[in-house]
Amino acid sequence: MRAFALDRSWATALVIAVVAAACGGGRSPAAKRDDAAAVGDAGPAPAIPVVVGAMGLDSLAAFGWRSGPGAAAFARALIAEKSGDLVGVEREATAALAADPGHLEAAWLVAVARARLGRTDDVVAPLAIAAAGDWPKWGERSLELNALAAFRATPAGRGWVEAAEPYRAALAATLARSVVVVGARPGTSGGVGRELYAVDVDHDRWVRLTRSGGVVAGGLPAPEAPLIAYVTASTGRHGAVPTVRVGTVDRSTGRVGREVTLADVKSLTLGWRVKAGTLSLEVRVTGARGPARSFAVDWRHGKLTTLAKPAPIRGERLELSAGGVAVRRLPIASVTADWDERGTASALRLDRSGKVIAAPGGALIDGETVALSADRARVAFVTALEPPCDAAAARELFAVEVTSGRVQALGRGALAAPTWIDDDRLAVVDGDAVDVVAVATGKTVATIRGGAGVSTLAVGPRRRCDDEPPLFADPDPGDPGDPDDWTEPVDAGASPDAPPPIDGAATDDAR
Repeated sequence: MRAFALDRSWATALVIAVVAAACGGGRSPAAKRDDAAAVGDAGPAPAIPVVVGAMGLDSLAAFGWRSGPGAAAFARALIAEKSGDLVGVEREATAALAADPGHLEAAWLVAVARARLGRTDDVVAPLAIAAAGDWPKWGERSLELNALAAFRATPAGRGWVEAAEPYRAALAATLARSVVVVGARPGTSGGVGRELYAVDVDHDRWVRLTRSGGVVAGGLPAPEAPLIAYVTASTGRHGAVPTVRVGTVDRSTGRVGREVTLADVKSLTLGWRVKAGTLSLEVRVTGARGPARSFAVDWRHGKLTTLAKPAPIRGERLELSAGGVAVRRLPIASVTADWDERGTASALRLDRSGKVIAAPGGALIDGETVALSADRARVAFVTALEPPCDAAAARELFAVEVTSGRVQALGRGALAAPTWIDDDRLAVVDGDAVDVVAVATGKTVATIRGGAGVSTLAVGPRRRCDDEPPLFADPDPGDPGDPDDWTEPVDAGASPDAPPPIDGAATDDAR
């Protein structure tokens, strides 16, 4: 409103000057020029500061807005958008946001519709909801979209642009203290609708990292770098041939690299490699036709390079097939055990101290869950499932001091592999929640409930069980028109993260 008030005052002054001149009064031309220069020197109205909100949403369930209380109004907003009815878009998207304050798409539609309608003073409030909820998707786009150009020129808009760096810093701080998991949103069929999420264990917030359309199979963190590689797997709507893609997320910024598409995939192994200080990502693919192939993945440009003389992928790696997906850790540096064909052992030996550790009660140790702390002072593990295919069977979490061999029980439940947050805290998924355990005391100091299915970085077991659904599946066959639950195959150089349009022109601008 400040810019408008300034323009109106200029118009009023001009009318007074004209009347005064007509009556023989007024000041000299030189004095008038001096007054105009003095007003011009004042410059534009100052930017209006923007307060940065908490990043992400307060639960995993909140990302299921497409089936939430604002769904009907949002559907009407999309119909209005297709017909070019900006007033209808703003009205219905506002109603959707009132019914579901966490509906990020509705907030974005409200913000852009108001900007295009000239209501630039009313843009920041809904835009802040969308941007704080998903800054890489909505916040960065808001700085470039032509439909918001007039808004960015206003005092409120300049304040928004100035808030970009604080928003990026807030996101980086959130991601740095987060645990990355695969989450399945509610309202999707077959337990799918999977994406990577960063769980802020200190503030009970969830930040979405991938926008695959709900077909993330698993993720693999890079050593010594804030990157996570992920794999998506889907059959598509009309065919049985699986589409597999590999992508990366930079967890320091939330930015997603360019995905690459792999053809003729029966199974694959994905792994990071560090050689001479250089980090690379490699994938080995076995298909139904021809010999196995190995590629280097250029996640920056979305390209694959065939490796003529590939080395075996060792260390922590992700393995995927039609029967399931798993993050493999065996063999583990500094740990020796007589692992069986299931990757379990009755005891393990810590090479640093020579201590032999056995799980209390004669339980077997699941070798794929063994994790060393960054200072290598402790090792954590979860006991194996018994019977092997009973995913609901209780498992126990233990931590062991490397030097003394002291074993400490930390929890029991439907536990997945633990992740070290720092040298003193462990995060472990238990059902639909992420528990944070203080190793020194053995107490659970925080529980972040998602409201939907959660797992650590891989979905599905290491072996096929009769009651498991197939891995390659349509994430939500009951809602084929939902762009947030599905994406069609994308070229290697294209972004899978297309924005919901306000109209055709806005879509072209956004892209």
